[in-house]
Amino acid sequence: MEQKEQVFFTIKRTVDTQEGRLLNYLQNEPFDLGTLPEIVILTLKQHWSPFAMSTDGVDGEQLRQRAIWAIRQLEAQAALIREVFLEPSVVKTEISRCETQAQQANGVESSLPQTQTQEVQALEQTDEDDDLDEWIDIKPTPQMEQVNKLFGIG
Repeated sequence: MEQKEQVFFTIKRTVDTQEGRLLNYLQNEPFDLGTLPEIVILTLKQHWSPFAMSTDGVDGEQLRQRAIWAIRQLEAQAALIREVFLEPSVVKTEISRCETQAQQANGVESSLPQTQTQEVQALEQTDEDDDLDEWIDIKPTPQMEQVNKLFGIG
């Protein structure tokens, strides 16, 4: 029986670094996406598989389909990040917390959080107008549907 050549990849980071905390978070299998190696491989595929396939001589429809898949995966991830971290309620909550802490620390009112909230709302209105022309019907992967269910989306 012929043994196939294997590629080994090891990542080690101290726990008190940003990368260490990220790896620690991913080891806890967030959103039931799989083990850390599975998540890392999926992420690599999403970012780099069309390039790797092209280098291996794949072209035409097969490469086109892989590129479409990768783009859809990355767009879904961007949409999830946007939904979870950039929604106005999340931003306003964070700004309100910062404002309260600043007032308690300084004993004065700050107008900065209100300005930031207004900027976020203005950006959202602009984004909504732009998004109407750009949205296309994309079917989410089973993994993204699972993530959407966890966040009550869709």
